[in-house]
Amino acid sequence: MVTGQIDLERSAPMVRSKAPPFRRRPSLERLAWDNLRLLLAVADSGSFRAAAIAAGIALNTLRSKVDRLEAQFGTPLLVRSVEGVRLTQEGHELVAIARQMQAVGNSANRVQRPAGDRAATRVRITVTEGLGTYWLVPRLIELRARVPELAIDLHCDMAPPGVLFRDTDIAIQLVRPPGPGLFSERVASLHVMPFASEAYLARRGVPTSLADAAQHEFVLQEAEQVAAAPLSFLPADTPSAVALRTNTSSAHYLAVLQGAGIGFLPTYARALSRSPQPIDIGARIQRDVFLVRHPDAVRSPAVKETLVWLKAAFDGTRYPWFADRFMHPDEFESRLLPEDRERFPGFCTP
Repeated sequence: MVTGQIDLERSAPMVRSKAPPFRRRPSLERLAWDNLRLLLAVADSGSFRAAAIAAGIALNTLRSKVDRLEAQFGTPLLVRSVEGVRLTQEGHELVAIARQMQAVGNSANRVQRPAGDRAATRVRITVTEGLGTYWLVPRLIELRARVPELAIDLHCDMAPPGVLFRDTDIAIQLVRPPGPGLFSERVASLHVMPFASEAYLARRGVPTSLADAAQHEFVLQEAEQVAAAPLSFLPADTPSAVALRTNTSSAHYLAVLQGAGIGFLPTYARALSRSPQPIDIGARIQRDVFLVRHPDAVRSPAVKETLVWLKAAFDGTRYPWFADRFMHPDEFESRLLPEDRERFPGFCTP
């Protein structure tokens, strides 16, 4: 902080000295995790007062611990303003380190648990939102019917999880994790193509080509792990309109069902409902589905059982929409086993 800066969270003005012209290099062994944890709390909450409440300590105690960190590093870590506090560049770097230390600490706590606890039948799965909500949840009911003692923590998120730090036992994601240290296996193909509701097509007509589709309204999902530009199939100079943009698969799917426009959906949308109609105009996207886990995760019998079930849930032989070869959704019903057809609303007789 610069000389003469006012701390707006204190009722009286305060003058703080400039940092020395050099940055101290404190040993990491001397850094108190408690102080780093509190800096992280301030960064996440945006103010000292809110962080003190969340941490359950006195406001002045929190201030003094952050002041101690700044003195230890010889540079400001936070800047106070009317809106609250924000991190300096050095503060951002230290908070990033604190998050990694927190993740490592969580992993150490899990290792420290007694062997009986580690063998508990609770499995944490992180999966992209659409696959988690519309595909895995119905299958999870079948898994628990087979293994009643198994408890599942299912976290649906488009951001790839921290599998390396054991924040989750198993991840299902659309990108292969970078770097070594993790086991990743490609388990399926996800085929994506344009769909629209019957109401929309009755109102606007069925496009028969890319040029024709360029005159229609579109619904887009923009999120991590999702291809950014489905409209790249269309000529660059077309006046295509994006009626709705959303960051979630559920909102995107419902917008298509409600007739907001043409949206790019996984072909298994046909199994979920008869309402969305596939539009075959040569615009298709194929994505890989990866199963990711920490190498040590298979020490848990519950995780091993869940891995077997997950691979079966993405079996392209049984579920043709996950096969490597594209199959038009209109062909799905004839390729399914009779008992499978009865399980999907899109193939049930109205």
